[in-house]
Amino acid sequence: MTEAESDDDSVSLDGLPVERAATGVTGGEEQSDKIRETLAIVAQDGIVRRTAVDDAVANASMVVTTAETRVELAADKLESARATATPVSDLDLVAARIDDFDARHTAINNRADDLGEAVQEVLAMKADGDLYEIARRIRRVTNAATEVQRAADDLQFELESFEEWLGDADRRIDELTADIDALAESVDELDDVAEILAGDHSGPEHDSARTWATAMVRHRVVALMIADLQAELETLRIWAERVGETPPSDIDHRIEAAQASHEAVGERLTACAEPAWIDRFDDQLTALDEALGEMEPPVPWAEVEAVAEKHRPAIE
Repeated sequence: MTEAESDDDSVSLDGLPVERAATGVTGGEEQSDKIRETLAIVAQDGIVRRTAVDDAVANASMVVTTAETRVELAADKLESARATATPVSDLDLVAARIDDFDARHTAINNRADDLGEAVQEVLAMKADGDLYEIARRIRRVTNAATEVQRAADDLQFELESFEEWLGDADRRIDELTADIDALAESVDELDDVAEILAGDHSGPEHDSARTWATAMVRHRVVALMIADLQAELETLRIWAERVGETPPSDIDHRIEAAQASHEAVGERLTACAEPAWIDRFDDQLTALDEALGEMEPPVPWAEVEAVAEKHRPAIE
């Protein structure tokens, strides 16, 4: 039980050793380590003290301040990237990335605002609030601030990379080429699955049926990858012409080869499917097709993954 839940209102955690105080907090044996670690936040020399709350809040506030500063730095980096992108901000490929960065920063900023409110709530409790609850909130706000800082740092790093991508045509082509390599590898992996399933006549509840359905989901996602890369290549050509640079070359045939292999693999997967497999997963795959059919380049990959995960066969 916490202080507020004690049968004796005079019982307080203040002044108790952490180990003894922990026994008075409800949580079960499996939570005992976490309870002790939490109480240690408001302890001095192993003794739970209300006077320790000020230092604990101060430490948490420092972590929160650092997180807020990193969010502000990310905002500055976003504005810098937006300015760098101005000459080509009308290109869908660029606009979509700016919009994504903007949405991510807004979400991080909102989380940072919540941190300040959480600290104020703890301060309002420090005089007579439940010490375990105070410690629990301090721990929670500190962990949340660390997560916000990490997210803001990641965003800054990606924005720096994006600015470099904006200013370096060779880098844009290299990244596109790397994506095409990944595409070809995905198609090869699907081909391996089709080869394994060929001649497999297992029933609809067998692992082979789920393997086939999972491959079909991936096959549909790869189709979006191809469309996305084709659109990106066309955009890079428009970009190069606009700024007087040499447009990408010797890339079309690689995408076309991957597309041809992808179509061939699709035919193999369809041919090796047992009728019972199709009966079992047809509704899922049809729903997936409908959901993915609404997505166009530049493809929102986070949404695609969420849709694919929703329609991917469950592991049993």
